[in-house]
Amino acid sequence: MARGAYERALRSLARYPLPLRSGRAAAVLQHFGPTLCRRLDLRLRQHRAEQGLPPSPPTGGRGPETPLAPSSRRPPRDYRPLPRSGAHALLLTLHKSSEPLPEAELLQQAQPLCDRPLTLAAPGGALGTLLRRDLLQRSGRPPRYSLTPRGQILAQRLAAAALEAPSQVSVELLGGEETPPPPSPVSDPEVEFELKPGEFDIILCADITEANGRGAEGGRVPALLRGRVPLLLRRLHVGDFLWVAREKDPPPGRPPRELVLDVVVERKAAADLGNSLSDGRYREQKFRLGRCGLRHPVYLLEEPGRGERLPLPLPILRQAAASTQVVDGFFVKRTGGPRESAAYLGVLGEQLRRRYGGRVLRAWWGDVAGRGPPEPPGAPCALLPFQRLRSGGGKNQSGIFWGAPPHPPQAQTVGDVFARQLLQLGGLSGGRAAAILRRFPTPASLMAAYNDCTDPRQRETLLSTIRCGPLQRNLGPSLSRSLARLYGTVGPLP
Repeated sequence: MARGAYERALRSLARYPLPLRSGRAAAVLQHFGPTLCRRLDLRLRQHRAEQGLPPSPPTGGRGPETPLAPSSRRPPRDYRPLPRSGAHALLLTLHKSSEPLPEAELLQQAQPLCDRPLTLAAPGGALGTLLRRDLLQRSGRPPRYSLTPRGQILAQRLAAAALEAPSQVSVELLGGEETPPPPSPVSDPEVEFELKPGEFDIILCADITEANGRGAEGGRVPALLRGRVPLLLRRLHVGDFLWVAREKDPPPGRPPRELVLDVVVERKAAADLGNSLSDGRYREQKFRLGRCGLRHPVYLLEEPGRGERLPLPLPILRQAAASTQVVDGFFVKRTGGPRESAAYLGVLGEQLRRRYGGRVLRAWWGDVAGRGPPEPPGAPCALLPFQRLRSGGGKNQSGIFWGAPPHPPQAQTVGDVFARQLLQLGGLSGGRAAAILRRFPTPASLMAAYNDCTDPRQRETLLSTIRCGPLQRNLGPSLSRSLARLYGTVGPLP
């Protein structure tokens, strides 16, 4: 027993990069308990007495142990992470922040400063390295990260070094006036490119809210996937999970290019589904998924646990799921909870790797509707670049490139706001709203048409003959009457 404990302590000591002056100082290491530390101090005192050395190590001057005992300011210099590495990005991000950051937000803010993907905290990751070196400290639930005094010293030196070497990173972090280097032609946002087999990795992207947690089961799916699949956190404006083909070896100075595979997953727990049905978000989410540009939207519905209280009766939730599959044409997958959802995402990711891993992937910059049907096996596959992923008919509002700072959200058009207004009406699905927008793209055009009507009867039936849906059925008099009251009434509604 004792020999095994000593071996574990010795391995832990061998991994620690800094010198230790006493047994008490070794208490910060794993497998060093109070008893072992006291024995080390006792043996150290005996050794110094036998060798005629002072009872404690010298604090100044140059004694026999000076080469082995650097000054207190030396340790931060012993470890200096490489620029654009994960540890370098995390230290600079926390140096810039005025308050501790949660894990997901810290990784998201640090990702543009790092050439490699930052994943959830793991013992061998950058966060684990900084914690072991006493450069970061973790506190609270959920955990938040901040710099220790030693970490602040090192971060200040890294920031000063970034100022001395003007670059895009230093301008972004420290607000310098330097002009960033001009973009190369390959960074043109609409340049044609393709990724050949072996030149890309397929990575699962999870929305950052999945890691932060929603409800009692929130945050469990990314945690269950950790270590099993390549997983990255990203703010997604459509869906909760999707897969990207990411370039392996981009040229220096350019972020890796990415193409989004034609599958997007929206995860819904039973309680979340009931709440979204109650407040009208469910129809809007389906409308956005249908127009995001990805061919295969998937609804991942988790069945409620035994005794779980739901905002709506279970038959209503199941009817909504059936309507999503039959009417909207989405694939609906039911699971028993977060563990089964994580297993399904793992299996789906393996299928996508087999389907796309051996194919040539090309960027599609044209109209999403002009892509045509899926390409046959073996043929080059046209996929949307990540920054073109649309949200509600426009470009993805995040516009995030790997390694590039996120852009501010783009302003919505009048048509986008009009579509959101229409979706708030009961019985008005995404397909019906799209049919109305094709004839009247703005509220002004619809109200002008109502003003041209000669009598109230004509106003109420103006939209009733609009064809919508796959069967091209009429919108109907009931919805037409409701819209006429909403957009054709002068002044407040009665």
